[in-house]
Amino acid sequence: MTVMQHILVETTLEGLSRQMGGLLTGETAAVLVRGSLSNDQCDRVYANFASSRGVYERGDGVAGRMVGTNAFLKSADDVVEDYARNNGFAELLFRGASNLYRKLFDCVEEAGYRFRHAYIDGVPAPTHRATVWTDKSGDRLALRAHTDWPQVRHSGMEYGDVEHPVAVNFYPRHPEPGSSYVRLYDFVPSRDWLASRGILDSGYPIDMDELADVDYIDVHPRAGDMLLFAASKVHAVFHAPQSDEDVRLNINGFIGFSRTSRKVLAWA
Repeated sequence: MTVMQHILVETTLEGLSRQMGGLLTGETAAVLVRGSLSNDQCDRVYANFASSRGVYERGDGVAGRMVGTNAFLKSADDVVEDYARNNGFAELLFRGASNLYRKLFDCVEEAGYRFRHAYIDGVPAPTHRATVWTDKSGDRLALRAHTDWPQVRHSGMEYGDVEHPVAVNFYPRHPEPGSSYVRLYDFVPSRDWLASRGILDSGYPIDMDELADVDYIDVHPRAGDMLLFAASKVHAVFHAPQSDEDVRLNINGFIGFSRTSRKVLAWA
């Protein structure tokens, strides 16, 4: 197997707008924004998570504690109900710190795109949610291999026409480089491929054995970094055996260019 030929672009927040076009058109596989928030601001965000009254255990097969909306395979009615219950807590994660997602959307507009939240049944979608992984088992996969495009295209939501969804991940806390990383495969499964494996609606999970001959890149974020990548490509999160100090706090959401609205939409 050879390493995937797509170049991982590293930049700063000031240079992100120059990479936005490639991400939104699917030409760029991944952009790693180094030091997107300072250590002090990352500490503030993590403290907000740790003290949040909105923390709950994920119930979708991923071991972790969460703040914000989990819209996985939910109807519009259920999603709106989840927003009402959880999204305010996600917004408070940036209390006392610069809201990185507001900065991201400035970069989208600086790149020449019009931006707004996606709307679901008349309600603006959140931009982010947060998870701390709590799986301490011997399995090296913190998050099993999957593709996000089925959850987008089959959602029935306004963002369902986005052809190249971009996952946005910010890490206020992250284990030491090498002990936890994102593997991005050069593979976008077809409808038939997913349907034959019974995961057409979810895109999750994909058997790692089926990816043995697929090119990939491994991305090693550090605390304070933000990673944006092509969410249609299969991806997984690996980790080494972790101690109690190896916290991985990921605040994530999605953006993508909608052909119908002719705008970049954001949702979580």
